[in-house]
Amino acid sequence: MGASSTEPLSPGALAEGRPDSRGPRFRVVVETGPDARRELLLEGTLLVGTQVEGGLQLSDPTVSRVHLELQARPEGVRVRDVGSRNGTWSLGVRIHEVTVAGEARFSLGKTTLLVVPEASDDAGALTPRTAFGRALGQSAAMQRLFGVLERTARSSFSVLLLGETGTGKELLAEALHQHSPRAAKPFVIVDCGAVVPSLIESELFGHAKGSFTGAHADRQGHLVNAHGGTVFLDEVGELPLELQPKLLRVLESGTVRRVGDNATRDVDVRVVAATHRDLKAEVAAGRFRADLYYRLAVVPVRVPALRERAEDIPLLARHLFEQAGHPDFPLTDALVQRLVGYDWPGNVRELRNFVHRVLAAGDVDLPDAQPVSTVTAPRDLSGLTFKEAKEQLVEAFTREYLTVLLVKCDNNISEVARTAGLARSHVHGLLHRYGLKAGG
Repeated sequence: MGASSTEPLSPGALAEGRPDSRGPRFRVVVETGPDARRELLLEGTLLVGTQVEGGLQLSDPTVSRVHLELQARPEGVRVRDVGSRNGTWSLGVRIHEVTVAGEARFSLGKTTLLVVPEASDDAGALTPRTAFGRALGQSAAMQRLFGVLERTARSSFSVLLLGETGTGKELLAEALHQHSPRAAKPFVIVDCGAVVPSLIESELFGHAKGSFTGAHADRQGHLVNAHGGTVFLDEVGELPLELQPKLLRVLESGTVRRVGDNATRDVDVRVVAATHRDLKAEVAAGRFRADLYYRLAVVPVRVPALRERAEDIPLLARHLFEQAGHPDFPLTDALVQRLVGYDWPGNVRELRNFVHRVLAAGDVDLPDAQPVSTVTAPRDLSGLTFKEAKEQLVEAFTREYLTVLLVKCDNNISEVARTAGLARSHVHGLLHRYGLKAGG
């Protein structure tokens, strides 16, 4: 969703799966400013300013007479600045027009508005399930997640899956595609973190023969290969900053141009992206474009870590043993208790590796159950792919680095942020992710 876009995806994409016309209900809350604590239900179109009749009239002198237009739509809320003097800001970036489907904050002068979805009356109406595609879970957290994704799948709006590595984001993206009107079309995976940065543009958009050294033949990019279907941008937070506006242009225009080619080609894709990074913090730090973030995060969804849904571990373990050809493996009460007591820093991927190690070597040892704040280095990388090994090493390094830095900085988060060269909000996100606690 770009700063000047009126729709979260291209017209071709919208035609394939427009959501239920009733859409979600939203509430607008004045969080800060002279009119703080005012709130109202958003129905239809709402004008915001100091001189609006029948809208949200504010007394903040730094707000324009007619500053902002909010419009409830099936896909969310369209937020449009109508030529204000001081602008409308979100995540430190001036916004002209965006569509949001989840909670979002906007600054108008000295006033902050919160747009938040209201709980649906039929939130619990979906039949409980233990699977969504190949993703499994019977916990309350996964039931909520499956419900959101099932409803979202019927549309063509972009989805951003947020969560730690190893939580199954790729399986959820695949399930979204399978439950969508595009299920018969291609599902194409692009691992933005595993492609050499200099080749990502060619991977995404394709290239013409002779456009650079090694381009011995024409190549169609992943976006063209996914035409009519879904493209899954895994680890989209690793996308180089200089390539981000080019991807945004493709998503907004619905056309793609290969490297070294002047001709454009229409492309209609539904985008599902995933990242383990805090993209809002990345936007604040200038490492990710706000307009591309909004384009990708029409429906942002957080995937819980395995330690947050420990009741799913026995179900997952049995499935993994069955998948490996050993459905009768004896999962004793003692072993289940140990599995549930471990914090699984590598999430479902680490549980899968444990199952494979048990079957290959009979090794049922686990690190002692410990609080999440304890540093756990990877045990054995020999059975992992390069990407998996790299992810585990990075996870272990990050946890240990933050633990040591907290001690050095006497638990002062501001000092940790200055020492690490990170935004304070990013440090907060990392500490929450690794279960580390600090004051200050």
